[in-house]
Amino acid sequence: MLTNWLAPLISDWPPSIQYVVFGGFLAVLIMIRYTLFTAIGFVVGIITNRLAPYRRLQKSPFTRAQVKREIAHSLVTVSVFTLVVGAIVLMTRAGWTKIYMDPGDFGLIWFWIQIPLVLLIQDWYFYWMHRISHKPGIYERVHKTHHLSTNPSAFAAFAFHPIEAFLEIAIFLVLVLILPLSVQALLIVGAVSLVFNVYGHLGFEIMPRALAKSPIGYWMNKSAFHNQHHRTYKYNFGLYTTIWDRVHGTLHPHAERLYDQATTTPVTSSIETTQGETV
Repeated sequence: MLTNWLAPLISDWPPSIQYVVFGGFLAVLIMIRYTLFTAIGFVVGIITNRLAPYRRLQKSPFTRAQVKREIAHSLVTVSVFTLVVGAIVLMTRAGWTKIYMDPGDFGLIWFWIQIPLVLLIQDWYFYWMHRISHKPGIYERVHKTHHLSTNPSAFAAFAFHPIEAFLEIAIFLVLVLILPLSVQALLIVGAVSLVFNVYGHLGFEIMPRALAKSPIGYWMNKSAFHNQHHRTYKYNFGLYTTIWDRVHGTLHPHAERLYDQATTTPVTSSIETTQGETV
């Protein structure tokens, strides 16, 4: 594990100091990852806006106040993620989880199967967690923080209320107890999760049409879909895929049309709706 080299260096220190150093190290790693991925996403958006401005999903620009708010909430999320990841590491060191170090311990076939399997489980979990978070009473107390951005930027990828931040990652507290998962696979899943979060909040549709219109692309979630969710509030709850939205009838009826419009023609006023059921 990435923290294995740190343990011998601080093994003689008081336990309380070890936890502080260990937690700080994890926080820095998670913060670097968030900063790197979101900054790249933001730059991709700037480049896309110059080369293909019609791919912007809303005409209204991101504001400085909005970006500051998104980053501030993301810092809180980083703290929550640090606590949960730290707990998983300590649980693993105590022998409570089924996490393993060598990708070949359970065979390379399982190594490559576990990645899409975990992503699919997470996708199903996220759909229901996300959909339930829109229920009256829960939305106002928890999920509204994320929806403060009706035109989210890449920096909104981690902009959650602390409770929602915990719920976002809580599924992994369960999975590591019941499935043999390699550290490398978990790192890949974490990277894919952040990439999709950044992509979903990019404010631009950058998925190539060749991919989007393929059989695989049909089931993939798109930035246009999640941006639409931030405006309509009651459609497109998925994370990686549209499987659960399609099965449960919660995909916006004009979702595909929105993608087509955002990748072929300039945006129109209908795309800028903040609430309601229009495109």
